[in-house]
Amino acid sequence: MLELTKIELSVTGIWNGRLFSGSGILKVNPADGTKQGAVVYDTTPPGAPDGDTGPVATVRCFIGARHAGQKDFLGPLELLGRDFVSVRSTTVGRTGFVSVGETARTVRDVLHTDLTVVGNVRVPRIRGMGPLSEVATVSGDDTLICEGRYSFVTKGGRTIPIRYTHLYRSLHPNRRLFRRMRGQRFLLRSNTSARVRGRQVEYRSQSTVRRLEAR
Repeated sequence: MLELTKIELSVTGIWNGRLFSGSGILKVNPADGTKQGAVVYDTTPPGAPDGDTGPVATVRCFIGARHAGQKDFLGPLELLGRDFVSVRSTTVGRTGFVSVGETARTVRDVLHTDLTVVGNVRVPRIRGMGPLSEVATVSGDDTLICEGRYSFVTKGGRTIPIRYTHLYRSLHPNRRLFRRMRGQRFLLRSNTSARVRGRQVEYRSQSTVRRLEAR
């Protein structure tokens, strides 16, 4: 089982026509399913007018999630292994879209991930994020297909629904294990918050993941 203690990430991209980049560290505590840390950007953080409430906060949700249910748990991260790539396509209500590409590698107990973000989103000021729910399905010999949703809550009390599809591909898959688990599904639930302090965004999330019945 892969037990991570830290995520080191870098992010570059274009947000509403503006180039940006950033880097940071998230500490992982699998025992209670939390990840927390900060990302420092080179300019004003991308995202809603309040800062980054989406591009980075909701990626890698099942990493470090607390296992709910089975004692001997084989989850999405263990299945993907130490090296994988992923791509996410997100629709932000009627206000725009976000695409995220990822290359990830694990060295001992640290996940290193490089993110490329392209977004064009126009939303009002955000008060917070609603809980995230995602279903990950094992597909093919090296792939996970994830579909999820959450929401933004504006300062005026309006809810903006968020929908996304996230595809993961293992770079060194255990194909026999993928075939044995084909069709298996996992349910992820997560609560995430982000606080902007100048060019720095502080993140905290708490997640659980459990196995569902295969289709």
